[in-house]
Amino acid sequence: MFGRDDCVVDEALNRPVNHVPVLGVILAGGASRRYGHDKALATLGGTALLQWVITRVQPQVGRLAISGTARSGFSLPVIADTVKDAGPLSALCSVLAWAEQAGLSQVVTFSCDTPFVPVNIVRDLRAALEDYDCAVASRAGAVHPTFTLWKIEAREKIETAFAIGVRSLHDAISYVDSTLVDFSAIRYGPGGDPFFNINSPGDMAAAQSWLTDEHQSR
Repeated sequence: MFGRDDCVVDEALNRPVNHVPVLGVILAGGASRRYGHDKALATLGGTALLQWVITRVQPQVGRLAISGTARSGFSLPVIADTVKDAGPLSALCSVLAWAEQAGLSQVVTFSCDTPFVPVNIVRDLRAALEDYDCAVASRAGAVHPTFTLWKIEAREKIETAFAIGVRSLHDAISYVDSTLVDFSAIRYGPGGDPFFNINSPGDMAAAQSWLTDEHQSR
């Protein structure tokens, strides 16, 4: 059902860089306007996109939750947006507050529409975090702010950005101390891009075609 590299998720790959517990959160609160219906539940290879992401990231984190709304058939905790319909930065504010109340000091976010997310992403983001507020995934010059490891200490800066009108995760990065982590060495997914995201039926068709070719090449 899943791609070839899922078999390499082992103890060595996901051994923590430190002992700080990390909360993983799948961002799944978008309206899916370009897709036409809830893309988190759209199926690739017979499996919902949300389940694809869960399978790939759950072994990498201490706890896993969903940001947005509950979906039937998924029992993960759901972190609702405190401010409704205010974009992904509102979701991040709610996630950071939830994590702080839970006594967690780091949060890593993932997009629900990116089924080929690297199976070593958390390890590499944690290795780069150091004294920064966050570590952000990038590939071939493209920044992917939905795949970011955050320190809870960044919450005040993010809430300040939100209060003055910032709504996108990409714009919010400029309000914190961040570092980019390059995943260009990983070639997996359509076009070799593990951050290939599915926003439309055409994207889904491309992902399905790649997945079929990947299975046939084994």
